[in-house]
Amino acid sequence: MTLTRRTKVSIAVLIALYIATGFFREFIFLNINEQSRVTYYQATDSHVAPSMHWLSGLSYSTLYYAKWPLTLLFTACFAFISAAIVRKWFSNKNFVKITWLAYAITFAAALLFYLAGAVTDARESTYGIARFLAGLTETPALLVMLLASFLALRSRDSV
Repeated sequence: MTLTRRTKVSIAVLIALYIATGFFREFIFLNINEQSRVTYYQATDSHVAPSMHWLSGLSYSTLYYAKWPLTLLFTACFAFISAAIVRKWFSNKNFVKITWLAYAITFAAALLFYLAGAVTDARESTYGIARFLAGLTETPALLVMLLASFLALRSRDSV
């Protein structure tokens, strides 16, 4: 199936939106992490962006635990954009469903590892795995793997 010029432009715009969302997410998390450092160590050398100075009014635990709901929010954003890209590129409802499932399952697995570490008092052992899995949902890595899989399936089916 050949993509029309309009579809290609739509996909390019969605990819640009995905990238812009990634930069925005990075900006948010870098500032939360910096404010967490300043708050935890009571440092005076803050490098928080001026637009994010309101973070200084939050406690360390609020900053720390706010990252999970934010991760879920950004996962949903990336999943939505990814599903739109897959829908435009492949016009296959099953591929779109797989995309949503991949993001949901990956985030759920990250959360399970995090909670397992909290319940068993083994956070240091499970946090790295949880962070890696959550990171897959917030970078192009998962989308790239899905697109490669779908392209391989499509080329296999056309042979």
